[in-house]
Amino acid sequence: MKNIFFNKQMGWAVAALFLITNCDESIDRDNLPIPYASIGGYDNSDDIAAANLVTKLSFEDNLADKTNNITSPVPVGVEYTAGVKGKAYNGSSSAEKYAIANVSSAITGLNAFTISFWMNSANTVAPDSSPGQGKGAQGIFTIVRPTEFWGGINVFIENPDSNFPNRIRLKLGVENGRAGVVWRGQSLIMNIDDKKNTWFHVTMTYDPASSKVSAYLNGEPATNLNGFAYAPANGATGSATWYADNPGGVDNPNNAPGYGIFQMVGTNGKMVLGNHQFETDPPQNNGSDQDWATSYAGKLDEFRIYNIALKSSDVLALYKLEKDNR
Repeated sequence: MKNIFFNKQMGWAVAALFLITNCDESIDRDNLPIPYASIGGYDNSDDIAAANLVTKLSFEDNLADKTNNITSPVPVGVEYTAGVKGKAYNGSSSAEKYAIANVSSAITGLNAFTISFWMNSANTVAPDSSPGQGKGAQGIFTIVRPTEFWGGINVFIENPDSNFPNRIRLKLGVENGRAGVVWRGQSLIMNIDDKKNTWFHVTMTYDPASSKVSAYLNGEPATNLNGFAYAPANGATGSATWYADNPGGVDNPNNAPGYGIFQMVGTNGKMVLGNHQFETDPPQNNGSDQDWATSYAGKLDEFRIYNIALKSSDVLALYKLEKDNR
């Protein structure tokens, strides 16, 4: 009797397991995973202007570039931490950290461009009488020009404004060597308020057809832009115009030509990540360490360069997709 009862129990158990297994398979077969809703017509951040992406650094415990236009990186003290998507580059306020790498002509030959990344910064502090790591202008990225003080493209946190202690002054500086350009060095400063120690997304674009430089914060046109010629006292919103010569005013009363096609000259196929070209050891140019400058002390994630000026709708989609870990 005991054996009969035991065998019945085993039979019921096997039957139940068969039904559950087949039920699960039926559920899986009939109820496929719900796809993500597209954003801006894209399902993944890498779908945006895919043919124009010339650099993507995701910092997944390495400095590998998805496009292979940045190669042979030499890290100096580089570390990684949790980021917006996976891992992130982790700077330091106490120890110098940066990397030097080779770059292809896809980067040194940029005419139009978009630079985008996520950053998390405690801001920088004035070097005053005791300069040191984390004090002064913090270098984030530069394309090296070995015989010039500044690189071809430079992105860094500018020295702080004592009147606005919660403001991060993120600066883009470029040097256009194209013939006919008199005002070769141009810049734009994003004044970013109340974002210290939080992740935020930055995009900067340059369109040579319009000579417009544009800036976006978390996918939206940035406000209070200055650092360009004749910037209004209350700053510009969204974009500014760069000129090849003195415009004489924000409305260009001198009828100066636009900055036009951007062309770097004097590059040597090198870049610096996380520092200025003159702050590395040894310097990548013919300069030397500056008391007012330092390597980047914050965090960096999903660093991208495109060879076009992304449309505003694509900038917003890029921010949203990366925020959604896509």
